[in-house]
Amino acid sequence: MVEKSKKSKSNGSKKRKAGVRKPLREIVQDRILNDILGSSAAKWPGWMIMVLDKGATRVAANAVGMYDLMEQRVSLVEDLYKKRAPFPDMAAVYVLAAKDDSVKRVMMDFLPTETREKPLYGGAFLYFLGKVSDKLVQKIKACKPLLKHVKALSEVNIDFLTKESNVFHLDMRRCFAPVYKQPGASGVEKKIAQKLVTVCATLNEYPHIRFRANSQVCGALAKAFHSQMNEFVGTNSSWWYHGDSKNTKTERATLILLDRSDDCLTPLMHEFTYQAMVNDLLPIRDDRITYKSDTINPDDGKAMEKEVLLNDNDNVWVELRGKHIADVIQTLSNRIRDMVESNTTAAVSKNSKQPLSLAQMASALKELPEYREIMSKLSQHMHISHQCMDLFNRRGLLEVSELEQTLATGQTEDGRTPKLSEIINSMEETLSKTKDVVSRIRLLAIMIISQKGIREADRERLFEAARLSSRDMKVINNLEKLGIPLVSESTKSTVGSLFGGTKVENSGNVDAESEYASSRYKNPMKTILTELSEGQLSIEEYPSVLPMPQVGGGGGTQVTSARNRPVAGSVRSKESAQNRWNKQSETVKKPATYSGGRQLVFVVGGISFAEIRVVREVADSARKEIIVGATALIKPGEFVEDLASLT
Repeated sequence: MVEKSKKSKSNGSKKRKAGVRKPLREIVQDRILNDILGSSAAKWPGWMIMVLDKGATRVAANAVGMYDLMEQRVSLVEDLYKKRAPFPDMAAVYVLAAKDDSVKRVMMDFLPTETREKPLYGGAFLYFLGKVSDKLVQKIKACKPLLKHVKALSEVNIDFLTKESNVFHLDMRRCFAPVYKQPGASGVEKKIAQKLVTVCATLNEYPHIRFRANSQVCGALAKAFHSQMNEFVGTNSSWWYHGDSKNTKTERATLILLDRSDDCLTPLMHEFTYQAMVNDLLPIRDDRITYKSDTINPDDGKAMEKEVLLNDNDNVWVELRGKHIADVIQTLSNRIRDMVESNTTAAVSKNSKQPLSLAQMASALKELPEYREIMSKLSQHMHISHQCMDLFNRRGLLEVSELEQTLATGQTEDGRTPKLSEIINSMEETLSKTKDVVSRIRLLAIMIISQKGIREADRERLFEAARLSSRDMKVINNLEKLGIPLVSESTKSTVGSLFGGTKVENSGNVDAESEYASSRYKNPMKTILTELSEGQLSIEEYPSVLPMPQVGGGGGTQVTSARNRPVAGSVRSKESAQNRWNKQSETVKKPATYSGGRQLVFVVGGISFAEIRVVREVADSARKEIIVGATALIKPGEFVEDLASLT
């Protein structure tokens, strides 16, 4: 009875250049507007109501807007779990998670009650985000009043959220503790695999599967996904995938599964790029953020607050989100100044290279009413970026972040490897001055992770300086549950400390291409994706479920041994502490044209915004289409909460 996934309209509705495929977010938009609403409208002549459960509401809200829905004759969007008015002359388009409770709610809409004899709606279109069990199908069949009104029943395979054009997550914020308390045996891997199948079904990808060799979590997930993907392919005869016998223009994709516990450092770091800073420092929720504008409320004389969405619909945000905050402010200032300088009556100083102040910007807005819309957008981002920097400075995070960079790379900004005793002293002083408790926890965790544990005496000393509560100490101690040692090897720590000669661990994760000394740490994701794109990712460290095809570089599926891995370059020497905010070089962005099969990257345990930035950078430089996903997108504070949940 359930209509299985077909060749999606979303992959063929518009002509594109050879080798250019629609991004994931656009495919999901087409799936909702065409495959769900378009097909429903073709069967129902009048207006329709869209009824969503909680999961479907989040999927739809991240992909389409109300105006898009109205164009498909949707007059109202309703919550499945709230009381709704009857519309017997209209059809209801239900989009639901394949859960017993959601189906039960739909059935109640068509069964008579004490206050209502007739069904709520004149027709019902049932669309499920993922696989519908035989048990649920039988339940729907057994409800005769519902069955009589059903016009369509289909699996649409969009059980995930698209946050950017090629970024998705599974909306599983609370899965961290279950996954890591029983790695490989929690059963959560099966649920993750089910959702991942819907991603691949939507992309028309039947990927080669690679995973982190030493990860129980990834090993279990690889096995579960392989089994469920094979089942999906076997039961959907009309479904096709890139690289099959009839679609040979592009190669099969490669899916690589990564484990958050392999890199607990990156999600704790203070990042200086715009998107990462906004999500770290400001109260943003579901892409919505509120800021104080230049508009004055006439009632109280105070600046009015404005709420804005920071997503792919904001071109300024898309352009600037991956840039260093200093670049963002300078770029915004230059654009406002350029517009002002074209108007000879403007009062803003000309030919200055200094960023504009908020007061100067407000003056420019008043001077150029004809450019109000674009100036308002630039003003919005100027306010948000300044708000980030104000909080960063107010919390004294520059010194904290410099310590983090030194610990993560093993090098100071001038390329020197400091002694561990020197860092311990700096840590103690910085911890005692830092007011924000989460920043203190992050810095301590970074110290322990980067140094592979510290001496017990140093640990006690730093805990005391950090003024941690017993709960805060448990957060740090829970690192051990992820395989991170809390105490360093006794021979190294004792002998080295006696002579004061022990130096900070040199990770080799130094980004030689970094334009800023404050951003010299290179997170491991960049190395992994670069090697994957070049066909150099070690098959020993990242084995495949089935043997990989031996091809020459085109789709990133070539494999190599760990013995032939390239050595990371060293960081360029930085002149002084003042250079941490000064650009070192100009980068030239290559055109985003892709070659070979897609590369799908999935992180169990969540992905940080710093890693998402790296994915975009590697995709551009390697000219590969990389789609990245995770169980959730995580902010640094949320990762601290995840560590606390392991207690």
